[in-house]
Amino acid sequence: MAPRFRFRTTSPGVVSNGVDDRPAPPPEIFPRPRRARWGAERVRVARLRLHLPPSLGQYREHVSELASAVGSGSGRASLPVRVVGSGTQPEAYEIRITRRGIRIGTATSMGVLHGMRTLVDLWDDGDGATLPVAEIADSPSFDVRGVFAESFIGTDRMDLADWRRFVDAMGQLKLNTIGVSLYGCWDMHHGERSEYLFAPLDDYPALMTPRRLWTWDPKAEREVEHCDLPLMFEHDFFGDVVRHANRQGIEIVPHLGGPGHSTLLPRLIPALSALDDDGRPTGYGYCVTGDAAREALARLVRSLAGQHLLPNRIARLHVAGDEYYPIRNVDPADARRVVSPYCRCSGCRDLTAGQMLMEYLIHVGQVLDEYGITMVHWQDTLVREGVLDEYLDRVEARSLARPVIAWWKYNDPVPAPDTSRAEAWSCPITGFAPFLFHQDFTPNIETVLRRGHAAGATGVFGYGQPDPSFHLNYAFLADQAWNVDGGGGAEEFLRRLAARLCPEQPEAARYAFSSARTITASYPLMMYVMQHVLPFFSTAAAGATSYPDDLLRAFAIAQPPLADVLRQVADTLRDAVAGMPSGREIRHWPNPVRTWTQENLRIADTADLLLQALVVARAPEPPAAHVVEELDRAGKALLRSVAAVKPGYSAPAALREHWIFVRELHTALNRLRESGGVAGAESWYAWIV
Repeated sequence: MAPRFRFRTTSPGVVSNGVDDRPAPPPEIFPRPRRARWGAERVRVARLRLHLPPSLGQYREHVSELASAVGSGSGRASLPVRVVGSGTQPEAYEIRITRRGIRIGTATSMGVLHGMRTLVDLWDDGDGATLPVAEIADSPSFDVRGVFAESFIGTDRMDLADWRRFVDAMGQLKLNTIGVSLYGCWDMHHGERSEYLFAPLDDYPALMTPRRLWTWDPKAEREVEHCDLPLMFEHDFFGDVVRHANRQGIEIVPHLGGPGHSTLLPRLIPALSALDDDGRPTGYGYCVTGDAAREALARLVRSLAGQHLLPNRIARLHVAGDEYYPIRNVDPADARRVVSPYCRCSGCRDLTAGQMLMEYLIHVGQVLDEYGITMVHWQDTLVREGVLDEYLDRVEARSLARPVIAWWKYNDPVPAPDTSRAEAWSCPITGFAPFLFHQDFTPNIETVLRRGHAAGATGVFGYGQPDPSFHLNYAFLADQAWNVDGGGGAEEFLRRLAARLCPEQPEAARYAFSSARTITASYPLMMYVMQHVLPFFSTAAAGATSYPDDLLRAFAIAQPPLADVLRQVADTLRDAVAGMPSGREIRHWPNPVRTWTQENLRIADTADLLLQALVVARAPEPPAAHVVEELDRAGKALLRSVAAVKPGYSAPAALREHWIFVRELHTALNRLRESGGVAGAESWYAWIV
């Protein structure tokens, strides 16, 4: 519940004593305050004078930086900000803004931070000279509000400045937790293992993950190759990220992949590895019963704790436990071979998958308990194997701290978290991979948070990767996590976001957002059709598909008319973009409207290029020279637009996806022609228009 606060009615003011009395719409800030009343007056502010008692000064440095962001710097209208202790809730705050000054009441230093962030948002939403007379009483719906930054292609190229910008952006959204994946591995893509280690371990100098990335250089307009270590690993700046986050009230929760999503550790530390029936290390998964394997795992966890967790005062380690099952496409020698993470040694072979997972988690938990570090787990395998209750029983029997269970699912139906025995976090998605097409994940965010809140979940932990294209999803996650009951859902959020970004034409912006999301918020359309236009997913099919030949054949079939899917996607997005007014800058983000526009055009341009290729594929004769030239021009224009919209750390991966698409079109068309081409004329039903 919000702190008790008596609202007073603000009477219409007059122009006097530096007060500018002008009618204006209510401010639109994110997250939306739980309760607010806005006066008709606006108070001129040249600068703020902060009076912060020592008892509430834990984040004084950052609070002072926030205070310095408010004020025009011109004139003598210096407004005092007095912070006083009041209430009992840890992150609740109340604000009263009058012509005489500003009062922030709160029980904790976190409340001071949030109150100052609200003042910054009000200033940014205003006219650059004034603050509104206002009374605000605010508190969050969820105690933990965070995002998880996956270790993946893109985040591996983020330097310290990129990470600091990301932390700053999340902090201004009043999030208090950021998960940082330090280790994770996936199946192979583009012929290479997908392994990412973001923290060097002095005890294991051989553990590192240099990444070969061949892509298209927009300046030289040719294919190039990069080979780099993840920058966080190379420059060892995880601790710098933690300190930057902690100074503004954000807890960093590092993430350790395993026993699924782990190819590097068991391959390079064979003593850890699961064994096959002949006793040979498989290089995937872990032995969880052998003395040597358990000691090797304990040494590894102690090394991580001693070098990175304890020095940075880390309180929780995300010990993943997700997607623990046999998979293909992890063995470079035979991509089609099914590789199991389950150990077949004499001690493990009679255990079920759920029992092996429990052995792993309990063992890691006992080592972390030596350092007072607790755990967070994804729920999926514990629930799928039916061992969640048994696992919690074993945790209690060993007097270990109960872990947090993070409940995730990114499409419907989403699970209702079980909060009866352990703290639960609700985990929607804010963005899968910025090198693919952007998606509107507000439906998943709203459903997951509402279901979690109803079940009594204490936290929100959105999966994603840092990228400006995810602004809408991050803002909605923060808005709902702070005020899930009063946020009004996705449609009301879009209305408010449009008013914030495009104050001169808010209704036009709202309609543009709503129109585009008929495409980008459709999970089946985006994830199972449009994302497969790019080569990323086809490279995980272990040689079962031929890209883009199979893509062209699929879209060329007469019924169902899949080519019309591409036309609908391109036409709808172009129409939405045409109706979107120009937007303004937002603190910590590039112009979100410009980014939204460019990302939607990236989808439309790609769909149009594929449609052009289909026309050529269906033609009875080889294409004329001018047709080939037009395909080349369109492909190069697409690549240049991708380079313009993506930040430096995610641009190479995004360009690679589009470069393969553009490069392979010509050769695919030649192969199709040599093999008899694709279906001829399209067929469509006259009433389907």
